[in-house]
Amino acid sequence: MARLPSIALLAGAHKTASTHLQATILAARERLAAEGVGVIGPQEVRAHLRPAILPDNRSPAEVMALARATLDHLCPGARHVVIMEENILGNTGRNMLLGKGGLIYPFATRRLRDALAAFAGAEVRVGMAIRNPARFLVSCWSEQLAFGPWQPFRSFVAGTPPDMPRWRWLANRMQKATDTVTIWTYEDYPAVLPQIIDWATGLRGFGATVTPYEMQLRPGLSQRAADFLHAKMLADPNRDHKLVLRRARKAAPVEGGYPKFQPWSAEEQARFDDIYADDLLDLATAERINWLTPALA
Repeated sequence: MARLPSIALLAGAHKTASTHLQATILAARERLAAEGVGVIGPQEVRAHLRPAILPDNRSPAEVMALARATLDHLCPGARHVVIMEENILGNTGRNMLLGKGGLIYPFATRRLRDALAAFAGAEVRVGMAIRNPARFLVSCWSEQLAFGPWQPFRSFVAGTPPDMPRWRWLANRMQKATDTVTIWTYEDYPAVLPQIIDWATGLRGFGATVTPYEMQLRPGLSQRAADFLHAKMLADPNRDHKLVLRRARKAAPVEGGYPKFQPWSAEEQARFDDIYADDLLDLATAERINWLTPALA
């Protein structure tokens, strides 16, 4: 049986420019194929690979067979494959995103372990982006409103004190499933994009030749839009919140100059900032963390 290709697994996190990174790499798919590098985007993961990486009651032999068949079908002959799916560690649903005390992606260890088991025998490298939790939580709440039921922001983050969402703790739990985790920050993303592409594809210098994908970013909520949404839903919880959300975005868009939604007090924001700074320092000096920063460019 032919040896499995090596794999770079881009596992998220949500709302860290993951969609832009996916689109940029997918746009270079033909050039990468000529270099022996296959690309599997999130839609293809969900259509073909999900039964393997979320195995339910399937046996190890079944999930490995499913994964091999998918790689052979989507990336025939590739020596290396980039797999991109930001829902590997969890999703933006409250219980999948935040555990007791604000644990980020509480089921990350098991979910990552299951995903990696599908590629047993292959060299797999895992990477993810992180972001200041204050904005990460706001963006995830805004994203979840587009797909899930109505939930006020403070209910969404209930029980999450500013000193508890720690990316270092998530990395520790991920390292129970994989030796090394490659990490970069949302804040550094534009500067380190070439490095990320080099790491993901295994092609040194390739990232510098890739043009970042031009895409219309989904704007966040303005403070006025969020206040409008909360007031309308408080008055009538049975309203269609998605319709109210669309109206609020249109009436008070961030891109129209309205200040962004800021649910945190000055003290909470300062605490988030301090903890995030501590996390960045810890991760930059931690063992088995491959840290991508502009300083290394």
